[in-house]
Amino acid sequence: MTVPKVAVTRQAVIPGTPEEVFSFIAAEDVLPKVLTGYGPLPAVVRTSDKTGAWDRPGSARRIHLADGSTVREQVTDHDGPRFFAYRVWEFGNPILRGLADEARGEWTFAAAPGGTQVSWTYTFTARNSLAAVPLSGIARWLWRGYMDVCLDNAMRIMGERASRS
Repeated sequence: MTVPKVAVTRQAVIPGTPEEVFSFIAAEDVLPKVLTGYGPLPAVVRTSDKTGAWDRPGSARRIHLADGSTVREQVTDHDGPRFFAYRVWEFGNPILRGLADEARGEWTFAAAPGGTQVSWTYTFTARNSLAAVPLSGIARWLWRGYMDVCLDNAMRIMGERASRS
């Protein structure tokens, strides 16, 4: 039986070279700066329990969210300045924990007029076919907004950096 997957992709042109944008997005300390929350989806407040250098596949950490829940995250691919990927699991939020086994994030970076074209795909693996239905709604409505806020924050921060240089 095929495990249902629910994917959302968002794109943006972020000011800066692919090297600069990749270094910002894939940085160990970026999450509280860009994942500031959306609707009922909480902001990231900090990370802990890092197991290795964040630019090394296999390195993992715990992400702490503003609602008190946590998730685990592990780097699966780090090919700067073109590609960055990670796995998220152990959802502390009871709703996500009941609907998804894990999620995978994939970022691609390419030079574009005005900066770097960034494409971010987030794919949830549903626990079962029944869970895929509400998970699809969460991903397509709430998670999409969460991703857009993240990209908007990245554009703002990188734009501010560019204007100072």
